[in-house]
Amino acid sequence: MEKIAKIIALVVIVLVGIFLLFNFVFTETMEYYSAVSDNTVMAYVAFRDKYPDSKYVESVNERKALLEEPYFEKKHAKNTIQSYEEFIHAFPADKYTSEAIRLRDSLLQVELDIEKYGKNVLPQGTCPYEPYFGKNRESKAKFNSDVVVTAPIAFDMVAVIREKDETGKVVAHAYVRADSTYTFKVDNGKYQLFFYIGKGWNPNKKMEDGVFGGFVRNETYSKDDPVYLSNEVITYQLSMKQKKKSYKPSSRYEVFR
Repeated sequence: MEKIAKIIALVVIVLVGIFLLFNFVFTETMEYYSAVSDNTVMAYVAFRDKYPDSKYVESVNERKALLEEPYFEKKHAKNTIQSYEEFIHAFPADKYTSEAIRLRDSLLQVELDIEKYGKNVLPQGTCPYEPYFGKNRESKAKFNSDVVVTAPIAFDMVAVIREKDETGKVVAHAYVRADSTYTFKVDNGKYQLFFYIGKGWNPNKKMEDGVFGGFVRNETYSKDDPVYLSNEVITYQLSMKQKKKSYKPSSRYEVFR
């Protein structure tokens, strides 16, 4: 009886093993066809992660590759560290992987910069771009004009004054602290004002054309229409939500060209 019991137990174990193996293979196959039916990146990634050694992995990767470009565009539109991490997990070595890694690392660097420089400010009237723009031009004419700029209540600003001619040369610029006013004295002439607004000054931030120094948060660029000054005072009251219709969106390139 004892021998028969052992044989029965062995048979049961073998049958259970066969059942489990069949169930595993059957389940894997069913989940593969389910992923194919869904035909989404997430379905293919879920299958690949669950069955990394499956005979279907090659087919899954081939099908998934056809969805890479729209999936990258979707994640790029979100433009978050998490969205790029999700893309990299789905496509660890594919067409857009290196670009996703670059964009993710760029956002990570921004977070580090915010942590390090988020509360950093410069003294009022500092000329952070003097190595690039040169010293502010001092008016020596008998008659000149004043340009008075006031930064937004909660954001610092760099105001840039360019001559409105073929050169577009910067005649003066200055760092203006939040809710503070700074006055430029310029020779009479035609100028255009540019405003770079933000928070947290990083002196090592790379801008356009070899310029260094910039804000790490809430960056905006704007400009006014060209103005001709003749023995007068012109004022600019800046806000993150501009109400003055003549203020137009600008860009980093225009400010630092």
